[in-house]
Amino acid sequence: MGDVVTSQQPVRVLHLLPELSLGGMEQGVVTLLNGLLPKHIVGSVCSFDAAIDSIRARLDPCIPVHVLGRRSGNDPMLVWRLIRLFRREKPHIVHSHSWGTLCEGYVSARLARVRHFVHGEHGTLELRPRSLPIQRWVWSRADRVLSVSSKLADRMALDFGFPRDRVRVIRNGADLTKFGIIPRSEARKAMGIPDAEFVIGTVGRLVPVKDHETLFSALVQLKSAGIKCLALVAGEGPLRSELERRARALDLESTLRFLGNRDDIYRVLAMLDVFVLSSVSEGLPNTILEAMASGLPVVSTHVGGVEELVENGRTGMLVPSKNAEMLAGAVSTLARDAELRRRMGTQGQQKARAEFGLQRMLDEYERFYLDLAGRHIRRPDSDARGH
Repeated sequence: MGDVVTSQQPVRVLHLLPELSLGGMEQGVVTLLNGLLPKHIVGSVCSFDAAIDSIRARLDPCIPVHVLGRRSGNDPMLVWRLIRLFRREKPHIVHSHSWGTLCEGYVSARLARVRHFVHGEHGTLELRPRSLPIQRWVWSRADRVLSVSSKLADRMALDFGFPRDRVRVIRNGADLTKFGIIPRSEARKAMGIPDAEFVIGTVGRLVPVKDHETLFSALVQLKSAGIKCLALVAGEGPLRSELERRARALDLESTLRFLGNRDDIYRVLAMLDVFVLSSVSEGLPNTILEAMASGLPVVSTHVGGVEELVENGRTGMLVPSKNAEMLAGAVSTLARDAELRRRMGTQGQQKARAEFGLQRMLDEYERFYLDLAGRHIRRPDSDARGH
């Protein structure tokens, strides 16, 4: 069934994504593709959606990108196009990501006789009742099922009735070398922000799951309490116009700036005093990793695998989702205590660099793919692309 991998040839892994947007899952796959050593793992990516956005520029030019152009609604021809792609590219492993690629990816991989099919979940699960048994059935037939955090794996077992011991956890890692280097005053100067101003910020797509509405409500409460605060929102998405209208309605225009997509998130984070994440669902968010690596205390909703990153009371504060009052309270506490901010930021930076570096993640994925394909090699510590 499919190609047999010899000890000389690299393992070919083809990743399936619903789209190549600038979301956390997509950026995580890009980071993985860019980092794995080509002589061991040859990666490629297939987007179901025709839109490539600007993420192509972030991929190594040598990495193939296949775009299928999925039609709206159910597209039965998508399976046939995937089968043709798999037969042409001959991957040893097809790795689907999230519900949006699971079923078509599995069916196509099996019909094309691809040797191995792997599925990964990154945070926001598809929980509609009619979808639960379908996912459980496909997961049970995948060679491996992956999760980016232990908490997410626990939810997969609880909500889907799927055996917990069948979910392999490979936690996210990030290239943290650029974070925490630029002085705050230098970063702020470019945007005309005074050194003395208290600044919070968030990074992420402008989509419902990030729940910017709760953050905006918290900003209103901070303003009413006399806490002077500038909020920076980095990211783009379909809710941009709606959120701008909401900000105007709440009279937040003078205290809130939309930055759009930024290629210099390390510079945006350098401007902040506190990083805030108000999501209703997450896996193991790279934005929190990057904020911690920047030396920032984190205020986040207690969702997904966030608690595997943020130690409540030590590296930041965790609050319930959709609770603007508690979110505002946590930010207020940090706004009034510069020493607490400094201490939490330092401890978070140490944790991020010690436990969530990029190379650890790359090593785990490389071993995972090689073991699955029946390859066993020992890679020297220095044998990595770009590291």
